[in-house]
Amino acid sequence: MKESGGRRNAGIDILRGLSILIVVCHHISLRVPIRHTALADFLPAPVIRILGRGGGDAVTMFFVLSGFLIATRCHERFGDLRSISPWGFLRHRATRILPCLLVLLAVLSVLAAVGPDWFRFRQPGQSVGGAVFSVLTCSFNWFEGRTTWAPANWDVLWSLSIEEAFYLAFPWICLMPSRMRMIFLGALIIFGPVDDILLRGANEIWREKAYFPGFGAIATGVAAALLARRLTLSVRMCRGFLVLGAVMALLELGDDGVIWRHLGVWAVWLLTFGVALMLLGLDGLGRAGRRTAPTAGTHWIQGCGRLSYEIYLTHMFIVMPAVILFGKFGGTADRAGWLVYGLVLPMAWLLGAGVAAIWSRPAAQWLDRRAGKQRGSALSPV
Repeated sequence: MKESGGRRNAGIDILRGLSILIVVCHHISLRVPIRHTALADFLPAPVIRILGRGGGDAVTMFFVLSGFLIATRCHERFGDLRSISPWGFLRHRATRILPCLLVLLAVLSVLAAVGPDWFRFRQPGQSVGGAVFSVLTCSFNWFEGRTTWAPANWDVLWSLSIEEAFYLAFPWICLMPSRMRMIFLGALIIFGPVDDILLRGANEIWREKAYFPGFGAIATGVAAALLARRLTLSVRMCRGFLVLGAVMALLELGDDGVIWRHLGVWAVWLLTFGVALMLLGLDGLGRAGRRTAPTAGTHWIQGCGRLSYEIYLTHMFIVMPAVILFGKFGGTADRAGWLVYGLVLPMAWLLGAGVAAIWSRPAAQWLDRRAGKQRGSALSPV
């Protein structure tokens, strides 16, 4: 996402970076609870709640961000979404997603056979072949719903199934007449919480990893991107949207149960609509040539945002060894657990940066260049 003058929109990169940091901290906290560490002595309670149990909300934020960014880039590339090339769009998604994903699946498949215990499938109905097939058919969330939780390094792939299932249909959503498209997106947004109600009697995995709540969040981002092309916002309105959206999102992210008791499943709209408002504000500020984020002290978080896909796929390779080593030397509920967070976060960034520099970005660019010789310039990577 570019600001005026060709710069990346730093504010949107920060949102992505914060989302991936919450995901990584959540996965650490499941094994080394952050509330038991010395970090709880000086971090505010809402921050501890966000970092300790906010992984699902952070994935929802990713869905909204993804919908906004991809719809915006398609609009910039094709002018009108109804001019989209379905094959060109899907080809570009494949060049961005598959190089890193296929290598990851190959590595995990080998480690499931010969690696440490935390890579191995132990539950009835689970197998390497079944897991690989479900990932490649955008149904890994169903695989877990039917069989139970997969090993940690595999488990993160559930959200990719939801996201890519949506994008398989996205070109045909774009080809709808404008009014019908917005009605369809609105229906997805409304049905997300409704689906959560319908699944109330299902097991925890089905409720957490169902398709339609994720589809609703992505549709919220797409709808926000379409609105951004139609609205003319003043700088003051952009800043107002940014502040209001941040307040709404933080209310849901840091909720200690009060908002949930009053709003139930509809509380997710505070998060999704809040993120959408922030994106409208940041996009408007960027197009107006205004700074969307402070320059001091945010470069690392922005870097995490640019590397969010690679970090998301690979961070458990850092989390699990760090947690196991900590358990051997200190115990999972020790106050010194803050050391795990301090070690894992920079190392997860380094691993993601290495994967992006050595493989995923060069591979995507090479594939796009080859396709671009025949079909014109490609979309920029998300």
